[in-house]
Amino acid sequence: MMAKYETAMLQNEQELARFIDILKGENVRTYLEIGSKFGGSLWRVANALPAASRIVSVDLPQGDGSFKDTLPHLQACAARLCEIGYDAHLIQGDSTADDIVSAVAALGPFDACFIDANHTELFVRKDWANYGPLCRLVAFHDIGWLARPEPSKKMPIEVPKVWNEIKGDYRHEEIKLEARDNGIGVLWRS
Repeated sequence: MMAKYETAMLQNEQELARFIDILKGENVRTYLEIGSKFGGSLWRVANALPAASRIVSVDLPQGDGSFKDTLPHLQACAARLCEIGYDAHLIQGDSTADDIVSAVAALGPFDACFIDANHTELFVRKDWANYGPLCRLVAFHDIGWLARPEPSKKMPIEVPKVWNEIKGDYRHEEIKLEARDNGIGVLWRS
């Protein structure tokens, strides 16, 4: 039976495949993922990078509570990556907390970062400010999200607002293969 991190992923498969192609083309050897849930995207990205690459995941166990029991799967993913030769690290906590930012910075700098944690504007801006300077490439998930007309009890997804404000200052690529939602925006800081 396959592990959940091998099967569960919230990104569009084709969009993530294009993102991975960019990472491979940019010779990425150090990768930071902010928000890994079950570890699905982390697993796929890491396995596309050379063995011994440094892989760091920051995740808030159970996040907003909409997904249950994510931590054991993410821990298993990180452990398996170590077993197969990656320098994998799992940092648990709020990505915007000073101690978490310091722990990540101690493992940096990074070739690339994928920001896919709390999708509210405040948190996306903080993750960009805290982790963007540590990386050559920074990617954001859900740049194509379109708000629904019906009310929702979930936190809003405000990534498109932040993405649209910052992308013009950098070389960037938008990977949007769905009519609405998902989408990965990649920008080159150097």
